[in-house]
Amino acid sequence: MKRCIALACLVVVIGAALSAWQPARADADEGRSITAPGRVVTQNGVTYVRLETDTQRAIGLKTRVVKAAHYRASRWAYGQVVQPGALLGDYRQLASARGRVSQTHAKLSASHAEYRRLQGLYRHHRNVSKKAVQAARAAWLSDQAAAADANAQRAAVTGELKARWGATITRWMRKDSAPLQALGAGRSRLLRLTLPLGQAPARPPPSASVVLPGGTTVSITLVSQAPTTEPDLQGRTYYFLAKSELDRLSYGLRVTALVPHGPKRVGVIVPDSAVVWAQGAAWLYVQADKTHFERRPVRTAPRCRADGFRPAG
Repeated sequence: MKRCIALACLVVVIGAALSAWQPARADADEGRSITAPGRVVTQNGVTYVRLETDTQRAIGLKTRVVKAAHYRASRWAYGQVVQPGALLGDYRQLASARGRVSQTHAKLSASHAEYRRLQGLYRHHRNVSKKAVQAARAAWLSDQAAAADANAQRAAVTGELKARWGATITRWMRKDSAPLQALGAGRSRLLRLTLPLGQAPARPPPSASVVLPGGTTVSITLVSQAPTTEPDLQGRTYYFLAKSELDRLSYGLRVTALVPHGPKRVGVIVPDSAVVWAQGAAWLYVQADKTHFERRPVRTAPRCRADGFRPAG
């Protein structure tokens, strides 16, 4: 695991040399400050450890230059790969409602045309009976009612789907779009992820990364915010789409993901070998000159959380 700190360019101490060197180590159990007079200096609130070059060689101290890089903080989201059955079942329900609308409207158009034809013949030539005209009008009105009922049923189904899947996925169903076809054919996966309360950004994140066993990450793209959330995990829920590593994203699989949050920042990644634990906290020693090393606190949250960074500039 690596650590994060908001610095531009560092020469950090690598290895356990400082933590193993007893004269320059804090006694965490008794809460005493670092001892060895003359070895530790505090100037303007900054703590330095002074080590002569021969002492550095004796304790095997090594340093490494760590360069700055751009980084965007992330937060953990939790969810699972959506089973396609419910999605495709709802798609078929909508398709059925749409088919009924098409049928009733086609029948309505035909009955209206027939009524107008018979009505015209009756008015101008009276070569059709009034009863035939009335029957045609009744058929037309009946078809109007059927078409209105079909429209209402389609609207109800569409509303239910929006409440369940959101506007974007419902639009996929209405248009039988390529993303829906890919989901149905198994060429992509739909994921439902929830950010816990208080951690959701003001705007939906455009992308995220699923963390698979072994540390492998899979990039996923935002579909939309979900209109509902999980009963056992209160927060804000989103739908994402995965197009790679599908063999490792089995349907129903519980997953965790890293969701980008906040602006891009500048910082460095500090390896574990440069972290010294003392007084119940993690510290980093940065070489200020040939014999002085500045002690700085370093965050130890997993996978470089936002807390170890501050905005550039």
